Amino acid sequence: MQQKFTGVLGLFNCQGGGWCPQSRRNKSASELSRLVTCLASPKDIEWKAGKNPVPMEGVNVFAVYMYKEKKLKLLKSTENIEVSLEPFTFELLTVSPIAVLPRNLVQFAAIGLVNMLNTGGAIQSLEIDDDENLVRIGVRGSGEMKVFASEKPAACKINGAGVKFGYEDNMVSVQVPWPYSSRESVVEHLF
Repeated sequence: MQQKFTGVLGLFNCQGGGWCPQSRRNKSASELSRLVTCLASPKDIEWKAGKNPVPMEGVNVFAVYMYKEKKLKLLKSTENIEVSLEPFTFELLTVSPIAVLPRNLVQFAAIGLVNMLNTGGAIQSLEIDDDENLVRIGVRGSGEMKVFASEKPAACKINGAGVKFGYEDNMVSVQVPWPYSSRESVVEHLF
């Protein structure tokens, strides 16, 4: 599924489960449940679909965030990631095109609010300010916001106020508080 700025791939292993008309509930047949391994790729997302297609010109690499594993992988559009799922489990992959800030060549990709199932769906706007080496992201919701960045930012702000942030394994994380209004929060990363 393609969203405003990211894509999402849902991977599910539902083997051995089904509706039982006698008990009128879902039942599991463990003898039919097996580990499933699959491949997923950024090219599996229909980037040109929908009312607002995500522009892919010049995009060579994607940041892929694994919701359950809480890990980030970088993939070219032609590369795959292998995912193994136990019966009745799932994994959600948020796929975000990596942009390069022109002045200092920092690679950057917005992931979203990682406490939400639809991580990238929280991103409402994304603006790269070349003059200020700044990335501005409009976010709807609250929780832990993560982005991929090839370098640690000099500062992070939420709605103009400086905030603490973490930087580990090329991921920047900030806590986005509840905005107490219908407006979105603006998260800025200064490089």
